[in-house]
Amino acid sequence: MERGYWIRSKPVYSTLIWQAYATAHLILVEGAAGAMAALKLFQQMQPEQQVSVFYLKDTNADNRLGETLNKVAPDDFFVHDSSETLLIGLDHYLSKAKMGLHIYVAGAEKFMWSIADVASRYGVVDGDIHKELTGTLARSVYCVHCKTITHEAHTNIKQCDGCGRMLFVRDHFSRRFGAYMGLMVDAEAPGEIPDIEEIYP
Repeated sequence: MERGYWIRSKPVYSTLIWQAYATAHLILVEGAAGAMAALKLFQQMQPEQQVSVFYLKDTNADNRLGETLNKVAPDDFFVHDSSETLLIGLDHYLSKAKMGLHIYVAGAEKFMWSIADVASRYGVVDGDIHKELTGTLARSVYCVHCKTITHEAHTNIKQCDGCGRMLFVRDHFSRRFGAYMGLMVDAEAPGEIPDIEEIYP
């Protein structure tokens, strides 16, 4: 990596590891890849504290890993068919949670930062949310021109769902919006669009 290339705001993700000093653990995973991350977590040990698991099913793939996770996880195992119902369940869970809870999330960035957004409403700091990036690398892009967030950006340039501008997807990330900054790519030379390349499969 060249000096000066590192972006301070860009999130750094790691493998999930139990936090021994937590008073309770909440695991939220997306699809088969997220379930695999949680299974690896349970291979480390079985915590003495309360553990709850929220599993978001993958409607387009095999969910056998989710079934395996259900057998390994404690009794508090909740299956959700959509992100919307999972977030509603999370909101209800956090409304009754106590201090010392640690949250573990495995999934795509859109999934992880939607969890962080709900958790922040209850005073959960980012340091108590442990994130492992799994599945797609697709980015959410915040248009600095019209303030719209466009999801599923797989390429270096993405058309804004709001204003239609062609946006250059930057590495600068906003935790507030859970998205990368997008700037109009042809602002200085209208109509001159660089080659569009798939970077985030």
